Amino acid sequence: MRHEQNGVQATVIGADQVTPFNTNTALTVQPSDAFYHKDWNNFAPRVGFAWDINGDGKTALRGNYGIFYDRNIGAVVNQVDGTTPGFSQGVIVFPNTSTTDVRVSDGVPLPSQPAAPVLTLPVTNRTSTISLFNPNLRTGYVHHFALSVQREVLHNTVLEVGYVGTRGVKLFMDRDLNQMKDGGQFLSDFKEIQAFQANGTAPSAGNLLVKMFGTPASVISSLGASNFTLGNIATAANTLDRSFNSKYAAAGLPQTFMRNYPQFNQVVWGSNDGRSYYDALQASLRRTTGLLKTSANYTYSKGIDNISIEGNGFAAANNPVDNFNLALNRARGDFDHRHSFNSSVILTLPFGRGQRFGSNMPKWLDTIAGGWEVGTLFVLQDGSPFTVYSNRTTGGLTAASTTSGTWANFAGTDKNIGSPHYNPDGSITFFTPDQVALFSFPTAGSVGNSGRNAFRGPRFFNVDSSLVKRFKITESQAVTFRAEAYNMLNNPNFPITTTNLNLNNPTTLGKIQSTLGGSQGTSSRVMQLALRYDF
Repeated sequence: MRHEQNGVQATVIGADQVTPFNTNTALTVQPSDAFYHKDWNNFAPRVGFAWDINGDGKTALRGNYGIFYDRNIGAVVNQVDGTTPGFSQGVIVFPNTSTTDVRVSDGVPLPSQPAAPVLTLPVTNRTSTISLFNPNLRTGYVHHFALSVQREVLHNTVLEVGYVGTRGVKLFMDRDLNQMKDGGQFLSDFKEIQAFQANGTAPSAGNLLVKMFGTPASVISSLGASNFTLGNIATAANTLDRSFNSKYAAAGLPQTFMRNYPQFNQVVWGSNDGRSYYDALQASLRRTTGLLKTSANYTYSKGIDNISIEGNGFAAANNPVDNFNLALNRARGDFDHRHSFNSSVILTLPFGRGQRFGSNMPKWLDTIAGGWEVGTLFVLQDGSPFTVYSNRTTGGLTAASTTSGTWANFAGTDKNIGSPHYNPDGSITFFTPDQVALFSFPTAGSVGNSGRNAFRGPRFFNVDSSLVKRFKITESQAVTFRAEAYNMLNNPNFPITTTNLNLNNPTTLGKIQSTLGGSQGTSSRVMQLALRYDF
């Protein structure tokens, strides 16, 4: 049994400098010395077993279960501390203007902060964004469980087949509680203005937008004609709420008509709404025979989550497409690879003293010709999931997450790209022209039917190789020579980027403009020589 107590970042001063206040909404700030309450219930049991089924040392059954906690990192706290009006203070100190020596050990003199109310923003402000935690935030954790059978099928050959699963519970996730309320009557009124713009159909007598602006034409000119043409209801709602909220009274509407908290732009809420699910069948085969060592591994898996992010930080790009309906975001995770195969081979060449060839060669020749090793690593796996966006704000979006827009509509059935397509003009794309024709824009009030991570990119294939020789000088000294080739076959692998994965320009939809490099592989063949001295 393990118990983890992950502390909560806190301040030893300043709690008395926050004055409680309450607006005309349910958002309240109270003094506290920490961002949220400590979670004392972080018990992490671990259990495992191994059973020699037949008692002959050839067949083993193994299983294990454990709970592992995921602590929130400092970047999350910095987001809350640094973006909330009234809770951060910038200080610039110029040591060269001091009449005495300035030493780090003396501390940096900071101006005192008098006690005063904070966040007393007018109800119609709508420009400031605040980030905050659920005061009852808990430490996210993962259930990990596995069961496998291992069998020596031949001499020096071991086969292992097993199941591995994880369940991520109460994972950190940020949501915008101030998302535009662009459904209900606002949606129906918006569509009536669309109809008026398209064919002159008069809106109904109860149209709230007309009550605010006087005429349908005034609505269109004020909120933007293109927003009605393209169905950008979220952008129109944001424009209405940010620039024309003074007109709410004319329609008998409160300031909370479009936002729950109208004194803010966004209210980013750190919560435990993140979930993840992983299930995998894993098989491995290992064989060692004399000078040859081989291994092969295959994994068939599926990973599902409602948010994929490393470091559990706040990020607008990781907001759900609809903060009021998190189920829409449940899909294959960004890191899901359905099929994954890799193998490795290490062969000690049979040359030198005691080997098949040159077993009686002199020592000086053995130093040169003996002991060489050749290694190869082979990797083949499915591509990563990706999303195609509409580049329109047709619904369910926050004011700050409009870069990519809602999901695109897709009328096709085959969403597995497999291999990229080489077009006659020399370009390389994820989609054929026929597939591009199956995409369309969602209408106002819809987030698109294709969904998050609905498509799978091109597969990844890579072969690395090496040639290694160790020259022993003395008992404690040696020189190791390595000749290595990465992406030996010079095979191009293509990354998933969001640059051309939206419908903004159908002619460039899915167009590939770079190759995969860095830690995920090399964009082209790389060969290097290395010499290491050990002592």
